[in-house]
Amino acid sequence: MSYDNLTVAAIAVVVVIIVVVILLARSQSSTELKMRKLVRNLAMMQSSEEAKEICREIRSKYPDMCVGLDFTLKEESGNVSIDEWNSDKQKPNA
Repeated sequence: MSYDNLTVAAIAVVVVIIVVVILLARSQSSTELKMRKLVRNLAMMQSSEEAKEICREIRSKYPDMCVGLDFTLKEESGNVSIDEWNSDKQKPNA
């Protein structure tokens, strides 16, 4: 069974399109997860004074860092702490 050049090119194009669609779907899923984390952290900042204080301490030491992107907070049993630290800078003891 042999294929002509047009058939091979068509198959290659279809494979490339499928790969691009898969990569875009993964990227969108990752973006949605990041947005959920950002919204969760911003809502916590509005409702918790402890979260605001932790954020102030981090921002005073690292003014370019942003809650929800560079670090995330979590609230367990009424206590707020740093959940994820997505920076190469030293993590503070908060």
